Amino acid sequence: MGSCCGPSRAVDAGGGESTGGPDRTGRQGAGSTALVERLAARAPGQLPFIGLPGGEFRMGSDAPGAYPEDGEGPVRAVGVAPFAIGATTVTVAEFAAFVLETGHRTDAELHGNSLVFAGLLPPEARARCPAVPETPWWRQVEGATWCHPEGPASSAGDRGDHPVTHVSHRDALAYAGWVGARLPTEAEWEYAARGGLDQQPYPWGR
Repeated sequence: MGSCCGPSRAVDAGGGESTGGPDRTGRQGAGSTALVERLAARAPGQLPFIGLPGGEFRMGSDAPGAYPEDGEGPVRAVGVAPFAIGATTVTVAEFAAFVLETGHRTDAELHGNSLVFAGLLPPEARARCPAVPETPWWRQVEGATWCHPEGPASSAGDRGDHPVTHVSHRDALAYAGWVGARLPTEAEWEYAARGGLDQQPYPWGR
């Protein structure tokens, strides 16, 4: 996330529903209060942000594996102003602290399902859960949420330092507002992710 200043946790991102309560469909909420509290206890008190100087860089890629139809090409010069970005992706523990304080319900919880990479599912679940047309490696799993990443039988209880998953754009905006930050633009994210390297596919080079 981009930020012009140190993050705080004074913003109530809304939602207002108990994490363990029923959602709009009448289903029981995805996370138990005890699980959320246990995860939130592992969150740092202050989120680490890194200041970047900004400047011009070559955004995009013309590599054979790039997808121009997704805006990954052609390579073009793009300038970004100085900004700060989180040192890591938002973790499960950090997101749990947000949920615990605000009562936010994610879109996956409200809709009752989310997409899971097929390789993470046991064979019977993979066969049972419908595949996404044209991208069959994604399966629609009932009850998959940020605290139950592969469905109701799974738990993020031992993944507090893992990146949070099953978070929509609306959820990300709410979290960013809570920490007093904003989401980075696509150009800012790519500038940060490149780590000062020019057109290198990997951090160690080609």
